[in-house]
Amino acid sequence: MTNQSASRKRMMIMVSCAMLIAIQIVLVRLVSIQTPFQRLSFGFLPLAMAGIFYGPGYGCAVAALADFLGATLIPTGGAFWPGFTVVTACSGLIYGLLLHEKPGANWSQGKRVFRIVLAVTLVNIFVHIGLGTLNLAIMYNKGFLVLLPGRVAKNLVMIPIESVCITTMHMLVVQPMTRRGLVPGLR
Repeated sequence: MTNQSASRKRMMIMVSCAMLIAIQIVLVRLVSIQTPFQRLSFGFLPLAMAGIFYGPGYGCAVAALADFLGATLIPTGGAFWPGFTVVTACSGLIYGLLLHEKPGANWSQGKRVFRIVLAVTLVNIFVHIGLGTLNLAIMYNKGFLVLLPGRVAKNLVMIPIESVCITTMHMLVVQPMTRRGLVPGLR
């Protein structure tokens, strides 16, 4: 690969990641239902897409930048808290580690669905319930165990919903884009 084509590939990846960041900010900050201790949004979709297309490094970076920029540009629920950026970055990292298919890998649909459900379960249980609740407890000076029941209920309900959404997105968006060579930076 020549320097010019490598540079073009990096630029295309950065532009598509910037679009995913913008979409995530809109979905989380403007099109979500939020209380001080809970948030319902489809902000996981751009993070999963970044992880699927570009792997854990880009998934983590897109998540962290989206959280930081979203909290800076459209603050909701108080001041910026770096712990939530770590939580969001962990989500992008897990999506990238479990959902990114290396070029040439040919996963069956069953394996792909299993990995999607596994990624969503890990993100919801360890990241959102564990780290997210810990950050809320520290930020609002509330007891971890007081916040836990509501967060557990919400995240357990979200596991099948997010799994279906990511699987549907993969079938309707990711697979056709990949087959047609439309994924920026992967040609």
